[in-house]
Amino acid sequence: MQQTFDERNTDIKVFIGGKLYHRDEAKVSVFDSSVQGGDAVWEGLRIYNGRIFCFDQHVNRLQESAKTLMFADIPSKEYIRDAVVQTLNANGMRDESHIRLTLTRGEKITSGMNPRLNQKGSCLIVLAEWKKPVYDNQSGSKLITSHIRRNSPQNLDSKIHHNNLINNILAKIEANLCNADDALMLDGNGFVSETNATNIFMVKKSELLTPNADSCLPGLQERL
Repeated sequence: MQQTFDERNTDIKVFIGGKLYHRDEAKVSVFDSSVQGGDAVWEGLRIYNGRIFCFDQHVNRLQESAKTLMFADIPSKEYIRDAVVQTLNANGMRDESHIRLTLTRGEKITSGMNPRLNQKGSCLIVLAEWKKPVYDNQSGSKLITSHIRRNSPQNLDSKIHHNNLINNILAKIEANLCNADDALMLDGNGFVSETNATNIFMVKKSELLTPNADSCLPGLQERL
């Protein structure tokens, strides 16, 4: 599962804080919360045949995560949808694309952990790339079981889709060292949680079992 650079991404446009920038000019301040402490929330959106898969569900989670972290100003779903459509149209993307949607707490007036230092408002980033599915459904994926455990809700609730991903990265490093595609991660009690990058689904007696009974269905898609 070796990822390579797609030449189509050389001149993509990225939406940051209300404007579109060429990828070479797409930057946030060193005082932005995402840089200062990973203080941001994110979602990954796939584009299939001119449709955004589960747009409402992903944006709901983005907004709920930001609300849980007490972001002062959270953009509306309409604003986010418009930013996403602008970005996709600017890049001519209608398929084989992936969006990394990030909402940071914004720029601080000085470095520090206190959210009261964030006085310039949140910052929405829409990074859309040409990106085919990472996993090969034909040959499958090789996993190892990582010794790095998933966060306990007593420490940092993983239902908050936050940017503090260092434990996932450490698990991925283990997988790289073992020449595996990804790492299976357990919770604090030793039960299967997820991989460093994806949820775990299971097929049992021809029935698909997912971690959540309310998981998004293929029909729940947003038209571009």
